[in-house]
Amino acid sequence: MNKSKIIAASGLATVMSATAATADSVSLNGYIEGWFTTGDNTVGMANSVYSQSVYVSYSTTLDNGMGLTAGFTITNSLHAAGFAVDTGMGTIKTGTGWQMDTAADSMDSLPNNADVQNSNKTLGSYSDGDSASGQGLEYTSPSINGWTIGASIGENGGLSDRVTSVAVKGSIAGVSVAAGAVDAVGANDDSFVTLGYSVAGVGLGYGAYDSDEDEVTIVSATTSVAGMTVGMRYEDLDASTDNTRTLYSVGKDFGGMSLTLMFEEQDTADNEEWNLVYAMGF
Repeated sequence: MNKSKIIAASGLATVMSATAATADSVSLNGYIEGWFTTGDNTVGMANSVYSQSVYVSYSTTLDNGMGLTAGFTITNSLHAAGFAVDTGMGTIKTGTGWQMDTAADSMDSLPNNADVQNSNKTLGSYSDGDSASGQGLEYTSPSINGWTIGASIGENGGLSDRVTSVAVKGSIAGVSVAAGAVDAVGANDDSFVTLGYSVAGVGLGYGAYDSDEDEVTIVSATTSVAGMTVGMRYEDLDASTDNTRTLYSVGKDFGGMSLTLMFEEQDTADNEEWNLVYAMGF
């Protein structure tokens, strides 16, 4: 579910990531994201409005002291709802659509990612388990010496096999580390590892995504130049048909709106593509 993760703007990716509430509150947010595309596989120029979203969230403290957050999302004429309870010993979350994810989905984003359209891999068949989990349950632990552990389970209303996922995220000697696995009974299992590090103003990212059928390795680097974010990302697919994808990006945050120009090239069919990604929210 790469494109379900909105990474071009901050604070609007999900309304279900709130920690324990301290007082009753209601928030309303909106978000628009899309891109103009041209290249070898596009006739002329296409405009894809990817996300047209409205987020409503409510947070309060229950009588027993636990924090409750409830959220509603309307995206592209579809809707989703869910809630999370902070027990003090971790957060339990459930919901539909974009209000519910797996433990892997919560932690598998590539650090220092130069690609604002995709939060992890684009090549290969790695799956975070979201689409098969349905209205599952996810548990996220409080920070334990800087480490967070997540676990999720979903049944998809009996339409598919049980999907379980575990993931962990933290840091070692200044290096951010995340790893996780997805077990779908009767299907291929998936796993990931990501690393992130910053040195001399340059952010470095590494990701490995394994689907049992193929493996994808990614390296990415981002830095700031003249008030703009510039980056490069290289993705290598090891499969029955190998492929590589190289991407360069330059972006600017204008406050209420961000613009990012990206150029990518893939070995398969020598495909080249330009994308101008726009994102705005309130």
